[in-house]
Amino acid sequence: MTAETPQNEPTAEDVKSGHVDAAKPGQHGAVAVTTELGGTEIRIADFSLSAGGKPLLNHANASFPAGKLTLVLGCSGVGKSLLMRILAGLIDRDHAAIEYTGQIEFRRNGETNSNRNHMQEPVAVVFQSFALFDELTPAENIEIAIEHSSNASRTNGTSNAKARHLLEELGVPGDRPTSVLSGGQQQRLAIARALGMETDVVLYDEPTSGLDTNTAGQVADLIRDAQTRFQRTSIIVTHDYAALQKIADHVVLLNHHERTLQNVAREDWGRLPELLGKPPLVDDTALKRVSVPTRLKNSVATALAASGEFLENVLLLPLALLPLWKSFRWGSRITWHYLKLVSGWSACLYIAISGMIIGFVAQDFIFRYLPFRQYTEPLLIENLLHATGFSLFRFLVPILSTILIAARSGAAVSADVGSKAYGNQLDAMKTIGMDPWRSVRTPVLYAFLIGTPLLTFLSYGVASITGAVAFLATHSSEGIAFWDAHFHKELRMPGSLFYKGTGWLVAKLLTCAVGTAMISWKCGSSPKQSAPDISKGVTQTILWSTLFTLMVHFVFSLFEFKAPE
Repeated sequence: MTAETPQNEPTAEDVKSGHVDAAKPGQHGAVAVTTELGGTEIRIADFSLSAGGKPLLNHANASFPAGKLTLVLGCSGVGKSLLMRILAGLIDRDHAAIEYTGQIEFRRNGETNSNRNHMQEPVAVVFQSFALFDELTPAENIEIAIEHSSNASRTNGTSNAKARHLLEELGVPGDRPTSVLSGGQQQRLAIARALGMETDVVLYDEPTSGLDTNTAGQVADLIRDAQTRFQRTSIIVTHDYAALQKIADHVVLLNHHERTLQNVAREDWGRLPELLGKPPLVDDTALKRVSVPTRLKNSVATALAASGEFLENVLLLPLALLPLWKSFRWGSRITWHYLKLVSGWSACLYIAISGMIIGFVAQDFIFRYLPFRQYTEPLLIENLLHATGFSLFRFLVPILSTILIAARSGAAVSADVGSKAYGNQLDAMKTIGMDPWRSVRTPVLYAFLIGTPLLTFLSYGVASITGAVAFLATHSSEGIAFWDAHFHKELRMPGSLFYKGTGWLVAKLLTCAVGTAMISWKCGSSPKQSAPDISKGVTQTILWSTLFTLMVHFVFSLFEFKAPE
């Protein structure tokens, strides 16, 4: 193994001569990129990385040759995946827990374009979980990447042809849903999507993790075949040297003892088990030493930060509603997906049943349990119908509907977004040039802003019909005209299609819709490390969105309803 800086890595002389921009202490280093295909070399110089205060790399140097396949080896938990995510632009420079300094350069033919940040340069990633979009077909998974990638050469109508060609090249069936593809087929589809972006660099995250020896060998052959055909600068982050070293052109070792990146000479590849060494021990004593006041302080700080973020999102809501999508086709497609989650047939049935129940209860019980009914009903029947119609429209149906929408639809959206966070689909969106805030959060807002009023008015319509049926069942002699005239007396306005208080009602519904949408997005999109994290996000969504909805109705009631003078 060679621990020295190789000849093609940045040296101190390079920094002094201006070929490499030196990083300032405590700041992120300068980064440069190139955009032509097939010749991008990646260089890392004087690079330091820490996560949660734990140092992982210290002034490390490494190079990844253009058009070659490089393995980045290391034990689990030493920072390989973090390095990959930094190269892919998935970790912001102001990340709360991850810090890095130094230079990351993307070079072509020795030239560096220092005017662009590597975070803006598309880098294709094949995630360990594949991060495919199950709601899209295999061809559409590739099309969406092609149409959002700034590198992919395309004209109108050609993205589908390119997607079909890639499916054929890599042997992925396109005649079945993405979710029913086998593991091997999904992996080939993930590679096809990455290749369709036509980026210089393709990153693979633990492609053989959890596979048996035979399957791991097949995956290695697939990656080698794709590399031979398309000649990209490919980097595989892995600890499985046994299956993958046979396809590698170059090996870089993340030495967790010295916290460096070391190029491994080919003659030393047989010593990789020895060079990897023992896995690092997990030291959790620092966590155990954290005092209760410190934990409480951290919890309060986290809550304040979340509150500040929520307030900022509220203030920026008008901007969040602008459909600034790269592709209106995919933006509207995702909006339709979430609109079906919020107000699909199951939601309509759910809300209709609730309207039926509240309509029957409000109309039937008010007469059934009227004190001294035989004496008071003839005197109060008209006023009771007035009150029933008013209360159903102005607060009973809106409160019940928005609570149920917050619980049912909020949970559905939170689970969907949470699954995307857990399965790396949100990160996959970033790598193909889609901003999840625009591509997912904005459609979620539209879905609730459209779905909440529609479902509420559906519930009121069903409640009215049920109320009429319940009234006629016990007062058939009065007739439907009598019920209609008095049930709607406090609501109808002469010469208007709208009921009294429609403005207040719509304002309440839209406020509830915005809050539920933002809570669903926030709880769903937060980092997910396991399936229970998704369940936790759903539970939080139900709790906070229902509380928010109740608070909205309470605050509006202070201004909407005034005591008669």
